[in-house]
Amino acid sequence: MLPARWNRYESTAMLSRLLATLLLALLTLLGGHAEAGEPIWFYRAESPAGRVTYFYPSFHLRDERVPRPPESVLDHRSELVIEADITELKAHPETLVPYILSPKPVDLAALFTPAEIDAIRARAACNGVAPLLNRLRLFYVGMFVALPCPKADSGTYEEVMAAAAKKRGIKVGALEQVGEQFTVMAALPDRFAIESIKEYAGHPERAEEVVARMIALYNAGKYDELYSLALEEGPKNPADSKLFTDKLILERNRHMVERMGGMLQRGNALIVVGALHFPGKDGIVDLLRRQHYQVSEIDASSGILP
Repeated sequence: MLPARWNRYESTAMLSRLLATLLLALLTLLGGHAEAGEPIWFYRAESPAGRVTYFYPSFHLRDERVPRPPESVLDHRSELVIEADITELKAHPETLVPYILSPKPVDLAALFTPAEIDAIRARAACNGVAPLLNRLRLFYVGMFVALPCPKADSGTYEEVMAAAAKKRGIKVGALEQVGEQFTVMAALPDRFAIESIKEYAGHPERAEEVVARMIALYNAGKYDELYSLALEEGPKNPADSKLFTDKLILERNRHMVERMGGMLQRGNALIVVGALHFPGKDGIVDLLRRQHYQVSEIDASSGILP
């Protein structure tokens, strides 16, 4: 139940519309579309038994500077596996309430300067979620402040590929439930988000610079450097940085690889997971190599997976 003091949002229909807008804003930030002419890096993992599985390290930000694989990468695949299936969530956005809305109103004035609040409000407005601003958990406020305003498109890359796979009669699965992802993010301490919001709301040009650097590293297939940059932009305190990395990345890497077991044994699947889950110790590549998989990086901009 929502607190009674939030009377102006009592209408279930109004709340559902606002949550649907918020979900759309999050998905357009995390979506993508196809562009040609640049290398598009995949991983090819071959099991000790000779079964081959392909991985697409997705860049979880829709931006015209990021090339996306053509649908033909699905040709000859028997299974498409995405990080998380948002179909049910889109049908019932009210399930976002416990994950995205704070249990009590957030007093932005107690945390941020007037100039920072102006920047926060501008970002909320361009994402269409200004009415929810004082109720959003700070993690999502930080996301909107750090990332560019979204542009409308036909859906996230994962949605587009899932629809294409279904048309081809290809089985579509997911490694995580959306609720699992949102639970992790909701559990992170607010101080992580406050630090980030102050950094980017006070210096919006830095947010643009960081995104540009991330895109350049991603497009070059330099995932180790991308991972290092992401950690640099995370919590500065070593203990907080470890907690952030463990909860948001490393623990999920282990869970996802465990859930890939049957898929990897069958082979012939395409698995789409965020790029930051692949590099470094306890990254997906490292975890697969420990299981004696031969993992190599390939350019699939042609739309053909060898």
